[in-house]
Amino acid sequence: MRFTSSYAVFRYGPGEKVLTKARWFMREGKPAEAEQEYRSALAGDPDLRSAWLELFELLRLTERHEDALELAHRAEAHFGPDAAMPLALTGAALTELGRTREAVEALEAAIERDGNLALAWHELAYAAYRAGEYSRALLVLDRAFTLEPHTDTLLLRGRILRDAGQYDAAEVAFEGAAQSAEHDLPRREAEREILATRRAAGLGRRRPRDFTVRERAFAQLGAVLLDGGAGALGVADPATVELLAACIGGCTRLAGTLGWPIATCSAVHAEDAPLAEAVGRGLRVPVLPAVAVDAGDRPLLVAMRGDGEEWRKQLARLDRWKSGYAFALSQPVETQDPADVVGTLRWVGDGPALRAAVTRALGMPAVQASGDDEIAALGRHPLARWRGRQGASGSG
Repeated sequence: MRFTSSYAVFRYGPGEKVLTKARWFMREGKPAEAEQEYRSALAGDPDLRSAWLELFELLRLTERHEDALELAHRAEAHFGPDAAMPLALTGAALTELGRTREAVEALEAAIERDGNLALAWHELAYAAYRAGEYSRALLVLDRAFTLEPHTDTLLLRGRILRDAGQYDAAEVAFEGAAQSAEHDLPRREAEREILATRRAAGLGRRRPRDFTVRERAFAQLGAVLLDGGAGALGVADPATVELLAACIGGCTRLAGTLGWPIATCSAVHAEDAPLAEAVGRGLRVPVLPAVAVDAGDRPLLVAMRGDGEEWRKQLARLDRWKSGYAFALSQPVETQDPADVVGTLRWVGDGPALRAAVTRALGMPAVQASGDDEIAALGRHPLARWRGRQGASGSG
């Protein structure tokens, strides 16, 4: 969750030229390099508030919440105990750490020091939202928006309303965020939230808290999730290997159920070739290199892990062609580049560990997991991600 000042990184105020390189690294998806530049800027000018805010945001986005809290304490030590901004950062970090009561205390203290600090009001709304106090969160958010009308405040409002099951109102908030966005990044985020809200509403008008694991993933990503379980996965756990084997078989069954006219199967990376060969055998289609296929091949892209630059590049080809399908055996839960079919969103280890687990899974006999009816129903849903490629036909 971003906070109110998030997109100030695109604005250039007096004295902020020193942040140019850090901001460029952030836009290019290079947080380590950006962090180094932000820390260098702060060493040169510790009074530069934008550097504190943007470095905090970087740590938050990369889920380094303890480091974010330490940075907030450093800001308080520099600006003094009467400054509101460091307390707002402290409250934001405590919220992410699940220490909601302490977070609220810090944020209320920030508001006592500066009642016009929109950031503090926004973060107080977010803390209330995380605590499940939706009515209070919306009231507080109104104050934040009055002080500083901002895309991020509208995004948070939409998320609160969606979690409360108020889908129509949530979509209005997200549409407002998209229309008010000054840059592509927040606009694309708002557009993704609109689609997620429509998918959630299309699952029977229940609240998201009542969704199954697969329904929650479908609403968020538009992907059909094969793994219906929750909780951590152990890389060396035999149950993990069995799950991966079930997901490999589940992909081929779903493709048959939906009548996908797949003509070829392609590995995204060279290391994905054994997985692509297994899926290709199950589908009885040839396996070709990804660079050798075109729209007419109606390819199924296959990857052990659906992330990285090459994954995004190949997925973009399918979207551009309006043809083909994508299967990721595992994928990060917060991905912005979801596959059409995902084996599991639970962490299954780093590269070598995942490859070892997949190798073991490929050596197992066919395994069938439960949940095929739910998986098929989500695959047939008119808002499933694969249906966005109008050229991709299927009997689903």
